[in-house]
Amino acid sequence: MNDLTADEIHRTLKLEVDAGRAATFAEAKAITLTYVLQIVTGAGMESPTRQAMLLTAVNTGRRAFLGGVRVRVEQEVEMTSPWALGLTLSQAVEAYGGELCSEVADESPTLVIGEAGRPTRGIILYPTWDGWSGGVVESEREKLPERVEFALAGVLAGAVGVSESFQHVRGDPVGARRAVGLSLWRPELDWRSAGAVGPPLRYLPSRVWVLGLGHLGQAYCWSLGFLPYADASRVTVALQDVDRLVGGNQATSLLACHDDAHTLKTRMVAQQLEKIGFETVIVERRFDARQRRRPDEPGVALAGFDNLDARRALGDAEFDLIVDAGLGHGVDGYLDMMIHAFPAGETPAQTWSRPPTDAARAPSIDAPAYKDLARQMEAAGSTADQTQCGLIEIAGRTVAAAFVGAAAGALVISEVLRSLCGGPRYALVDLSLRGIEHRTALPNDRSSESNPGFVLAAEQ
Repeated sequence: MNDLTADEIHRTLKLEVDAGRAATFAEAKAITLTYVLQIVTGAGMESPTRQAMLLTAVNTGRRAFLGGVRVRVEQEVEMTSPWALGLTLSQAVEAYGGELCSEVADESPTLVIGEAGRPTRGIILYPTWDGWSGGVVESEREKLPERVEFALAGVLAGAVGVSESFQHVRGDPVGARRAVGLSLWRPELDWRSAGAVGPPLRYLPSRVWVLGLGHLGQAYCWSLGFLPYADASRVTVALQDVDRLVGGNQATSLLACHDDAHTLKTRMVAQQLEKIGFETVIVERRFDARQRRRPDEPGVALAGFDNLDARRALGDAEFDLIVDAGLGHGVDGYLDMMIHAFPAGETPAQTWSRPPTDAARAPSIDAPAYKDLARQMEAAGSTADQTQCGLIEIAGRTVAAAFVGAAAGALVISEVLRSLCGGPRYALVDLSLRGIEHRTALPNDRSSESNPGFVLAAEQ
């Protein structure tokens, strides 16, 4: 029963429970253990963008696919990505929770990254990119030109590949059977069009403030860590949170490992960022309406809150640029994301002036597995009130997947990068990984041309 507390329950397990696909929590666990992701890496893995694809796919995949991530390495290379610098490709796979294998099975979806030399059968997707565009296609001949390196397009493509594979193993009829992607330069355009590629990356942010270090905040840091800094020690990242990691965070927290349980999120994230060379500043206080940024502190705020009061207060904290991401909830919404940037036509207080229509809705405990758990709790001696409270607490935990946060993180960091190079700005990007083609990207006509601090990108 220890893994059925609200703090410990795995989000993939909870997804199957809330969807009503299992009569008991044990049955839900058995279902999730059949979820396996396979990856094949071929020639050309020296590419920074392909390395970002691989690391993102392994890191997010092992948090969603409880049956594991199995990787067949066809050619060994030394990793140059900051998140795996100096490791061999195989060592990096194992470091991020993947399992090396010599063969892949037909029954599980497979992502092929690079130029594979051996044939692969079954459900296959090819993560691909060109410049700021990234996604997946069903055949090698459909791949983008892959000429201009841009690691965040690799993060996006890796996350989309895991998303499509996850939807497939859960029975979605179109998951992993389509070409799907997005341009981080022009999200409103077809990701395979010439205008979606964007320019080579020249400027990188030198000072950012990450507000909230849960699912989204760690995803922002994951993307920041892939950027081609010539000298990461010239970059300052302020990290603000007050919470400690719990077991359930493993499903969504891209920088966390099992040994980090009960550690303050600020300390864990700072340690990870400092390993790859960043300077960090720890702020262990709740963000609220009283907080104000000093002129000597980072002016770019990357917000990953899960409450409306904090979001409304963003506009009064005197940041130069605010980028906020919010994720959807529940079985039907966990693949959704919405990215806001400020200043814009509305202030944060105006944007979140009213709560979402489902904000006050109590979590449902009507699924069969909750009823079975209630019987178990009562048989173990819990009172009716204790049982009800325990069930509601578990049911109230959000269904989530790390690959959704990784995709949102790439979009958030891209908004900052576009602001530095005079590119298009967006007040809102609203999409779902269930169907990226049905998205909204609203231009931001009121964005300011501020200089939040930058350094030059290294040549790639």
